[in-house]
Amino acid sequence: MFGLAACSPQFDWRTIKNEAFAYSALFPSKPQVVERTLTYQQNSLQQSLEFAKVDDDVFAVMTTQIPAAVATQVKEIEQMLQNTLLQQSASLHQTTPLRFHLIKDAYFRTGPLGQSKQRTQDYYLDISHSKKLMRVRWLIRPGSNGSIYLYQISVIRSSSESASLEKRLDQENINIFFDEFRPN
Repeated sequence: MFGLAACSPQFDWRTIKNEAFAYSALFPSKPQVVERTLTYQQNSLQQSLEFAKVDDDVFAVMTTQIPAAVATQVKEIEQMLQNTLLQQSASLHQTTPLRFHLIKDAYFRTGPLGQSKQRTQDYYLDISHSKKLMRVRWLIRPGSNGSIYLYQISVIRSSSESASLEKRLDQENINIFFDEFRPN
């Protein structure tokens, strides 16, 4: 399953179980964690970013815990986070809004054993002014006490290759990271 990417010395794959945010992920090296609190309509949203860097590639899982009080607004919060990502990626010199260049259907498995398969979408972004590419997926899962977990799984990489956007972001090591993310 892991082929050459798993045998490569720069990749040291390890399964990380994040009990606090109800997921497990296969990271290509030991991840770091950054946490913060966001405010949405006078409610605190806990956010955790777990990420690992291999060469110039960053593999990340950002989890936003949405309390029961605003759980019905999860789609609005997801849209807000997507817009924030696009705004942060946009250059000050750009005159046109930044958009996802490609959206592809994808599937993910849920539960500790990955028993059920669910449909989602992967978004591909070319941030040409910073010579970076990004593939991102958002997943929504119920939490405890009526709360919701909103996951953002992403890989950011340098765009020095001349291959297509999809080819540069559909490589084996990136697919492993996306395929092995499991919300519990």
